[in-house]
Amino acid sequence: MEPIVLMPDAASRPDGLGGQPQGSSPPRGRLLSPPSTASGVAAVGRAMTVLGAFRPGDTSLPLRVLAARTGLYKSTILRLLASLERHCCVKRNADGSWSPGPMLLHWGSLYTRSLGLEAMVPPVLDSLTEATGQGATFWVRADDERRVCLYRAAPPRTLRVAVQAGDMMPLGAAATGRVFAIWDPGAGEAAEAAPELAPGAHPVIATQGNRDLDAAAISAPVFLPGGLLCGALTLSGSNERLWPEVERVKPLVAEAAAGLTRALAS
Repeated sequence: MEPIVLMPDAASRPDGLGGQPQGSSPPRGRLLSPPSTASGVAAVGRAMTVLGAFRPGDTSLPLRVLAARTGLYKSTILRLLASLERHCCVKRNADGSWSPGPMLLHWGSLYTRSLGLEAMVPPVLDSLTEATGQGATFWVRADDERRVCLYRAAPPRTLRVAVQAGDMMPLGAAATGRVFAIWDPGAGEAAEAAPELAPGAHPVIATQGNRDLDAAAISAPVFLPGGLLCGALTLSGSNERLWPEVERVKPLVAEAAAGLTRALAS
């Protein structure tokens, strides 16, 4: 992938046109120096800021919204969008708005396949959803503050806001966020105390009304060999339907997560 280079505005150049004095040209046999590493890194960072302006549920964004969310000048955003469009990271719509491009899906697919989970996790989520009638998801940590949904099995009936694979959310204090807080705390973050377990039992966390007052969730950690956290397997649904079943369903979630942990160790 060729670097995304942010060209300076004419006003910032010594002669209003470029680095060479007017009427001059580079000495024969010499090439102009490439942009500095620092400016290239800054441009890539701004391009990532533009891509990060898209949020779950955004199918397209006009330039004014991109400017408001990023704090960048519109002229800068347009230059970055042009470079991103050439690499299929964004696409321009007929009304002038912008949408995420297909290259992001390609990169996401490469990422999930690199984890080696494609053949293992989705069947487990499907079985859990079939056994409980609730939605099942698998989450990994994105950074110190966020988690991303890698896989989702849809329930027969969904909450009014359904999570989709690829959605990114704050870690939060609900069941999934607590799994990360206990077994994979972020940089500078003290780990929460792990729950006490019976011998041989797999840990599981249940919460209600944390992220959504009408929602409940049950989450269990999935571990890599050596005890490192791979991700969180979560069952979620409405308080009305899931919470009365929580004691029956918790062992199902724990066993599903334990099965994935064993599969990853084999």
